[in-house]
Amino acid sequence: MTFRLSRRTVLKGAGALVALPTLEAMLNSHGTAYAEGGAFPQRLLTWFFGNGVVLPMWTPSATGANYAFSPALSPLQNVKDYVNVVSGCNVKTPDLRGHHNGCGAMMSGYPFIPIPANGANYASKFGGPSIDQVAAGIIGTTTTFPSLQLAVSKRATTGEGPTLQYISHKGPDAPLPPEMNPAKLYQKLFGNFVEPSNPTDPRDALRLNVLDAVKDDANRLIKRLGAADRQRLDQHLTAISELRQQISALPPPVTSACAAPKTPVTQTNQDQGGAEPMEAVHRAFADLIALAWACDLTRVVSVQFSGSVADTAYPMIGIPDNEHDLSHDPSRKDDINRCVTFCVQNFAYLCERLKATPEGPGNLLDNSVLMMTTDVAEGWVHSIQDYPVVIAGRGGGVLKYPGIHYRSPNGRNTSDILLTVLRAAGTGVSSVGGAEGLSTTVISELMA
Repeated sequence: MTFRLSRRTVLKGAGALVALPTLEAMLNSHGTAYAEGGAFPQRLLTWFFGNGVVLPMWTPSATGANYAFSPALSPLQNVKDYVNVVSGCNVKTPDLRGHHNGCGAMMSGYPFIPIPANGANYASKFGGPSIDQVAAGIIGTTTTFPSLQLAVSKRATTGEGPTLQYISHKGPDAPLPPEMNPAKLYQKLFGNFVEPSNPTDPRDALRLNVLDAVKDDANRLIKRLGAADRQRLDQHLTAISELRQQISALPPPVTSACAAPKTPVTQTNQDQGGAEPMEAVHRAFADLIALAWACDLTRVVSVQFSGSVADTAYPMIGIPDNEHDLSHDPSRKDDINRCVTFCVQNFAYLCERLKATPEGPGNLLDNSVLMMTTDVAEGWVHSIQDYPVVIAGRGGGVLKYPGIHYRSPNGRNTSDILLTVLRAAGTGVSSVGGAEGLSTTVISELMA
């Protein structure tokens, strides 16, 4: 009799649980769906960077299927078939405050709501739920974590309300602060240990070997698996072990004991040579996202690589200026584009990591939809027209593959992009956003 395994099987040990990736023993005889019924899960991820782009260096010159990537998008070449570029769409909510408007419209489709500024130039909150939370309420209800909120740079603005500070919101008064520490995310996902009562270093729990705790259960399971599944499980456990070592090598927070001070002395990561370790932190997060999706621990993620109106700097690529100030200087478009390209390189790593993770006859990128965007089209004019958006993944076969460059001929609503993404994630929603930002129409040209 063929050995079958429930898709919800976990490895168990003393104080630890480790979820499993999709194995052949969980699938039907064709390997196209779970034996228990149901297709592979569809997933959604929003990926945000602050302060806009240089549109002539971002937007491909040709449209349709035979387009070539622009300089800024060239890092996505290895996953080009999975990429749909969208241009020519305009934010329809009132153009009152550039960054506020772009954040609210592109993450939720709703106009922002002004709030007391308390000494700042302006402040606002979201007018409705962000699309990741719309998705979490539909496709995230059966997973261990309905959604994950992550951020890479800690240099986000904090004085102009939650619209600019966070990208994930359950509603107008419910922003969701992101996790910025890959070690804590690792522990949350894969290390069900109780931390010491008075730890001197919050990474102590991370150093407990989760895999040792579940080794006996893993060995029992391996004896019952076929050759391909044994190899897949070994790769999965090896990836967890290597990731734990990778995270442990990251620089600690600002205090020597690696514990947050009662009153934070700074909002930055511990620098390495004057730079935040953004690439290392993002790679760790990307690897964890791939593992979490492979194990169906969550299906919805938001990643804030850099924040709106952020002081994030990129000395690691020779640009020490903070990106918000830089984005207001049109004489430095080449430097702005170098920063944007660095952001795209990191997004590309995540896409490649998902593509490299098998799921049934395909991979995780086949069954996911990722949207990369920003808070303004171009920073020096705070424009919200011709908005820069990239959609990656096939959405379980819903999205156009190979991808195209779709350019709206009439400045259509950017919320149409959001609805397209939500539909590709399997939510089945018929509308998104509100007021002037309301959309009930997907971009049919992006659909398979």
